[in-house]
Amino acid sequence: MSHAIETRVTRLLGIRYPIVQGGLARVAFADLAAAVSNAGGLGQISTAGQPGGLDGPEALRAEIRRCRALTDKPFAVNFPIGRQDIWPGLEAALEEGVRVIALT
Repeated sequence: MSHAIETRVTRLLGIRYPIVQGGLARVAFADLAAAVSNAGGLGQISTAGQPGGLDGPEALRAEIRRCRALTDKPFAVNFPIGRQDIWPGLEAALEEGVRVIALT
């Protein structure tokens, strides 16, 4: 069995290892985010390239719910700033109870 690496980051985020998956536009959806989180890191759902458009809050809600069905571990939602209006998606993520938001 692997041993957790305890740091301020792992305690703050509730993860086993101080590993945070990158935003990875058009790749980082629920499957990858859940796999990283289940392995002990912090997975991220990217809003860049989300099905339904970059700022489709309903598509993001569905992806968040799908991730929750795949893991009970913490995960983040990543928003690329400067390329889109992040507010509809940010509001959706917060309403869905996402505890970690990443801005890249």
